[in-house]
Order: sequence, then structure tokens, then C-alpha cells
Amino acid sequence: MAVAASVLVALVGASGVASASAVDRVAAAPASGIARADAVQANAVQISNVRLAPVRAGTVSVHLNAGLLAAQAQAQRDAEIAARFPEPEPRVLTVREQAAAVLADLPGGDAVEIAWNHPDIGNHLGGVRLDVPTVMMLNEHRFKAQPERVESTVKHEIAHYYQGALIEKSASKGDWWSGYWKVDAALKPVFGAKWMELSADCVAIELGADWTHYTADCSGKAKKRAVAALIEGRLS
Repeated sequence: MAVAASVLVALVGASGVASASAVDRVAAAPASGIARADAVQANAVQISNVRLAPVRAGTVSVHLNAGLLAAQAQAQRDAEIAARFPEPEPRVLTVREQAAAVLADLPGGDAVEIAWNHPDIGNHLGGVRLDVPTVMMLNEHRFKAQPERVESTVKHEIAHYYQGALIEKSASKGDWWSGYWKVDAALKPVFGAKWMELSADCVAIELGADWTHYTADCSGKAKKRAVAALIEGRLS
């Protein structure tokens, strides 16, 4: 019955009408599924001038695929909008913004404020007074000519903040110089008489500076220990 029924449906679908005699003959065929199939095949309606195009299962022609067409149209619209309204170029930070961003990422940077173009630093890139270490003086005019020096200079000057903070921490009450001489005694044997600038450069290198003015020689265990102690606010 399964075979006969499928053939009968195919006949109806192909011709639109199945003749009564064909149906009767199918019904009168023997009970055997094969015999009924033979009967239907023998009386099949002849169809001519029909061209069948094979289609692989699971595929749809591009021109009939509504989803694909919609995606292509959306992509074209997006491209047209992008051409009409291009993305703006990233804004270049000013030297003041660069310095503030670098300082904010450094240990202790939140305790320091920047004073731009302070007269005390003259034509230097930057400076910090050890007795007022929370004020970092920077030269905007110099940085506009050398913007690549901003990051390294801020990292050098933050080291002077560490020095000044350690002096204050080590000083006897009301005696700033007592703290200064303690820091001098800790750093001078390691960095020499110019310990303020040399140790500041080594701190800057430790913090990632790619340029220093006073030294690039920060190797050796003693210097590395002194740098780590400065950053952490310790004498040794």
C-alpha cells in the first residue's frame, strides 16, 4: 500500500487530475503492494514537455534567498553611510593631558599636582623641590617642541617626590634637614654625590622611561634595592 499510495499522489501532483479509470484500476489491483505499483505504472498519465531542474537538498538559489539578499543590501547601505560619514581621526592629546595621564598611573601620583611653566624651573623640562615634593613643575613650552619627552620626564620627577616624601617621613619633628641627611646617607654610597638626579633616573627607568638625562647605568643589586626602597618609601 505504501508504494501504491506514493505513486498515486505523484500522479495527482503531476497532472492535476487522476482519471477515474486509473484510480479504479489501482483499487482493483491485487493486495500486493508490488502488483498495485505495477498497475499504476501501466496506466500512468503521460506527461511531456516538462523540464525538471535538480536542486541539491539544503540549498537555495541566491536570487531566491531573502535573508542573504537582505544582508547584502544592509552591507551596501552600511558602506554608503561609512563613505559619507567617515570615522574621525583619533584626537592627539595635548602635552598637559599626556603628563596628567602618565602621572595618574604612577605609584603615589594621586598625591602630586602639576604646576605648569613655574618660574622656578627656568628652561628645564621639569623639577620638584624636595621640601615641597607634592608639586611637580613642568615646562609646557619645552614639551611642545619635544612631546616624546613628556612620559620619561614625569617618571623622573615622580622620583623626586619619593625622595622628598622619604625625607619628611624620616625627619625628626620640625627638623627637615635631619631627614635629608638620613636619605643622603642611604643613597650617596650607592649613587654618589649626585644621588638626587642619578637615583631619579634609575627610578624612571624602573617605571618604564625610555629616555634619561643623567644616567642609564642602573645595574647592580645595590641600585636596584635602593630604587625599590625609594618607590616604597623606605630608607633601605
